[in-house]
Amino acid sequence: MHYRTTSCRPERGGMAVCGAVPFVVSVVCLCVVAVAFVGCGGGDRNRAIVTGTVTYQGEPLPSGRIVLLPAKGTKAPQSGAEIVDGKFTVDARGGVAVGTYQVQITAQRVDPKYAELGDSLPADFQDIGGPPMQQYLPEKYNIRSEMESTIPPGARRMTPAFDLD
Repeated sequence: MHYRTTSCRPERGGMAVCGAVPFVVSVVCLCVVAVAFVGCGGGDRNRAIVTGTVTYQGEPLPSGRIVLLPAKGTKAPQSGAEIVDGKFTVDARGGVAVGTYQVQITAQRVDPKYAELGDSLPADFQDIGGPPMQQYLPEKYNIRSEMESTIPPGARRMTPAFDLD
């Protein structure tokens, strides 16, 4: 490590002034300003971490995706997360902004027409990484969804449960 050496010189009143002092004072001031700007870790009061569950026909959804699209009157970006073993957490950018959202849930599986082929897939499918996938949840849970979720002001965490039949 390299340290700058400076010389100190006496000033009036017997105080010594060192060249490193202005540098140290600058660093301390910068740290104080940074802490004031960031805050004390209270987080954004206008966002909530959303951790929930999704079941389909009474069983945890093995894998899928949940998307929260801002409903009319909500000025916020869409949010979403992967669903794994029926669980999801939306925590990017500090969570979901306050407002009302349309909830869309999708899940894919191998198209049943190709599921029985297993490893004997035609070369065309092997080149693209596997057989065609099929979105199997009914449209009422995704593109025609009427499900909504509201993040109220001041909420820090939400734990919705979506039971899809």
